[in-house]
Amino acid sequence: MAFDPFLYVAFVLGVVAGRVVGRRVRWVPPATLATVVLLVALLGASLAAVPIGALLATVPVALGFAGLVLGLTAGIYVLLARAPITETGPAATAPTGERLPLSAVLLAALVAGFALGRVAPFPASTALTYCLYALLALVGFDLRLSWGALQNVGVPLVSAVLAAVVAAGIFALLSGTSLTVSFATALAFGWYTLAGPLVAAKAGALFGLLAFLTNFLRENLTMLLAPYAGRRVRGGGLAAMGGATAMDTTLYFVTRYGDPEAGSLALAVGLILTVAAGLVLPAVLALPL
Repeated sequence: MAFDPFLYVAFVLGVVAGRVVGRRVRWVPPATLATVVLLVALLGASLAAVPIGALLATVPVALGFAGLVLGLTAGIYVLLARAPITETGPAATAPTGERLPLSAVLLAALVAGFALGRVAPFPASTALTYCLYALLALVGFDLRLSWGALQNVGVPLVSAVLAAVVAAGIFALLSGTSLTVSFATALAFGWYTLAGPLVAAKAGALFGLLAFLTNFLRENLTMLLAPYAGRRVRGGGLAAMGGATAMDTTLYFVTRYGDPEAGSLALAVGLILTVAAGLVLPAVLALPL
């Protein structure tokens, strides 16, 4: 994800269209879900250019780092929100109506996209951009805006930032990776297209790949875990887990598996963390390795 003004144009057009229509349209939810699956497949295809050897060696480490960030984010959010863990409500019942678990569908799409990208390379990044436009327009069309939700933006933001700092420290201690690289990776908040190039320019291609994959996997793990995590942390927790991506790629999952009214909250959290990442990462990487 990146600062692309057309992302916001697509979203606003979707919101306006939804208000003009003034009612829910049956085909929008399945169209949104199909767009999400296509988006994840394109994300998989974008990894196809990475050499297999480097990918295999780095994926387990990046997966562990991403899992650590998400686990701490969810845990800190539950503690700060002081909300009881619940299994009731729309987020708890949503997955039961699906023939296949969404996590399995998205994982299959990710693998299929990667395989297709290896066999028949194509400009996945360009297709991904247009797919994002479509996703944001569809989410905007079906979004329930709640200005009151913005009053609760503090807890998700603090949870995301605190979890990133703690996870970076733990990862640096356990892996021997420098604090500079660890903090730059964690404080990207899922913005992998920023983290990868910046870390690579400072610390080399291998650490750049680690930063890219960690944030890439954070985004995808948020999608995969949303049907289950949403039952416990609701919309605010899912927005914190999505980080910078809460305003675009994981927005659908916040409203689908967290709270339908949490769209405004997710947009605010994602935008603030995106701006924060853009400001903080260059400063962190300016420190000695």
